[in-house]
Amino acid sequence: MVCVYRVILQTLGNTKPQRTDNTENKLRSVLLEILNRLPQNDVLKPYVQELLTTCMHALNNDNEDNAITCLRIIFDLHKNYRPSLEKEVQPFLDFVCKIYKDFSDTVTYFFGKEETGKPGSQPQLKSGELVLSTSSFKVVTECPLIVMFLFQLYPLFIKQNIPNLLPLMVNVISISGPRKVTDAMAANFSDLKAAQVKTVSFLTYLLRSFAEFLIPHQESVSASVVNLLVTSPDSVAIRKELVAATRHVLATDFRRGFFSKIDILLNEKVLVGSGRACFDTLRPLAYSLLAEFIHHVRLELSLTLLSVIVYLFSRNVHDSSLPLSVQTTCVRLMLNLVESIFRRRGGEMDNVKGRALLGRILDSFVSKFGTLGHTVKQLHKEKL
Repeated sequence: MVCVYRVILQTLGNTKPQRTDNTENKLRSVLLEILNRLPQNDVLKPYVQELLTTCMHALNNDNEDNAITCLRIIFDLHKNYRPSLEKEVQPFLDFVCKIYKDFSDTVTYFFGKEETGKPGSQPQLKSGELVLSTSSFKVVTECPLIVMFLFQLYPLFIKQNIPNLLPLMVNVISISGPRKVTDAMAANFSDLKAAQVKTVSFLTYLLRSFAEFLIPHQESVSASVVNLLVTSPDSVAIRKELVAATRHVLATDFRRGFFSKIDILLNEKVLVGSGRACFDTLRPLAYSLLAEFIHHVRLELSLTLLSVIVYLFSRNVHDSSLPLSVQTTCVRLMLNLVESIFRRRGGEMDNVKGRALLGRILDSFVSKFGTLGHTVKQLHKEKL
C-alpha cells in the first residue's frame, strides 16, 4: 500500500488542476477517490501530515468535484488522527474565511450582477467549464459542518476565528441572489440557497454558546432568515433544514428580531413553499414552529394579526392530514390567545372584533367535538 500511496501523491503533484473534464482531470478525480477510500488505521498514520497537505493544496486550487472529495478526506483525517493535526486547522479555517469573503463574487460568477433599473451583466461561467473550488456553492455547503467539528475538537481556535468568520457568514446569508430564476439557473440557485441554509445552521450552533458574538447582528440575521424562507426553492431537504434552524433561533432571545416579520411568517407558502412534496412533508414541523413563536409574542399581537392566526389554526384543527399532536398544539395555542384577545378590549370596534374572535374559537372547539364524537363511535365499534 505504501508504494501505491507514494505513486498516487507523486502523480497528483505532477498533474495540474483542470478547468475542463479531460483525461487528466479524470485521473486526478480517481486518485483522490482512492485516497478517500484508504483505511484510516495505524498503517496510514505516518503519512497523515503529507496527505493532509496534498489535500489542502488540491482544495485551494482544484475544481469543485475534486475539492469536495478533499473535504471528505480532511474531515476523516481530523476525526481519526486529531491529536497530531492541530497545526493544520488554521489553514483550513483561513480557506473557509476566503470562500465566504468572496461569496458575493461567486454569486456574480454564476448569475451576473443585477442593478436596479439596469440590465444585469452576464454570468461569467462558460459552458463546459468546471467550477473552481473557491467559486463553488457546493464547497461552501460542505464547510460549516467541518468547521463545527473542528471547533469541537480544538476549542482554542474558536475565539480567535469567530470575530473574523461571523461577519462574513452574516453577510453571506443576507445575499438574495437573482430576482428572476430561469430554468438554466435553477440548479445553481438551489446550490446557492443550500449553502446559505447550511451557514444559518452553523450560526444557530454558535448561538447556543457564543450568543454575545451574534448580538450585534440580531436584526440582520432575523431579516436574512425570513428572506431565505421567502426565496428558497421547493426542495424538501433545504426547507426542512431551514425550518429546523429557524426553530432553534426562535427558542432563544433572538426571537425578538422576528417580531416585526410575523405577518410574513403567517403565510403558509413562506414556511413550507408551494411544492406538493414540501407541503405534505413540512407542514407539521412548520406549524409547530409557528405555534411556539406565536406563544412567545401573543401579548404583543394586534387584533388584525390575532384574527389571521385564529383563522389559520382553527382551520388546522379540522385538517385530518395533520398529525393529532399538531392539532392538539393548535388547540392549546388558541386557548392561550384568549387572554391576548381579552387584553385588546377598549373601543367599541375592538370589542366587536374581540367577541367575534372568541366566538370563532369556541365554534371551532365545538365543531371538533362533533367530529371526535363520530370518530370515537367508529373506533368503539371497531374495538367491539
